Amino acid sequence: MALKSKSLDQVRPDVPVAAAAQDELVRVNLNVPKATRLAWKTIALKRGVTLAELINEAMSKYSIE
Repeated sequence: MALKSKSLDQVRPDVPVAAAAQDELVRVNLNVPKATRLAWKTIALKRGVTLAELINEAMSKYSIE
């Protein structure tokens, strides 16, 4: 069974997809240990950012652009 992500227009309205988008957004799904996700969420809360923003910021140094 293949997983299919929602289109961005079906995402909850409280998710600021339009504000964060400078390019077309796509979903990325990955499996991480539960403790890792909790640690990431905790850091994001302390910084006042979303989990997506935290991961994007962390991964931006690896960006080819």
